[in-house]
Amino acid sequence: MLSALRTALWSRTVHHFLEARIETMPVPAAGGLRPAEPADEDAVAAAFPHVPFRPRLATGDRCWLGWVDGRLAHQTWTSTSRAFIPQVEYWAALAPDELYIYDCITLPEYRGRGLYPAALRFASRAHLAEGRRRAGLGILSGNTPSLHGASRAGFRPAFTHTCTRRLGLVFQNRTPAPPPP
Repeated sequence: MLSALRTALWSRTVHHFLEARIETMPVPAAGGLRPAEPADEDAVAAAFPHVPFRPRLATGDRCWLGWVDGRLAHQTWTSTSRAFIPQVEYWAALAPDELYIYDCITLPEYRGRGLYPAALRFASRAHLAEGRRRAGLGILSGNTPSLHGASRAGFRPAFTHTCTRRLGLVFQNRTPAPPPP
């Protein structure tokens, strides 16, 4: 309770935003990666219970799944209309050639196998035919494995977004990003 009160009164969250030119990304081997279908809803709900699968699909967002030995191991979501991180009140409309990637999760038992960078490349390149040339994603500061995986996929720092909450007020700051640690 005290922790929740402290967070409501004062907190600071930093996200690193990275971007990539999609056409320069290496073509991944599909190996177990594919677009989600409505029939995947139960598997996604079992593996990632926080995900509102159908509502996201209804907005036009797409889900990309990674399977290992017939088991769901990874999810990545893409949006072509907006970049958003609701927890820090960050929202931005996308240009017609942009793609935003979010909610990338590899289940713990499948981490370290390269699923995340492969899914980033696979999902990004799938949007090339629609004229999407740039992809972006936000990663919470301190999430070194995700920063490393995004770098392996071809993403580079774009900017840092800081959200500070003080006594109910929200302050947003965007600065050019130094390379993440």
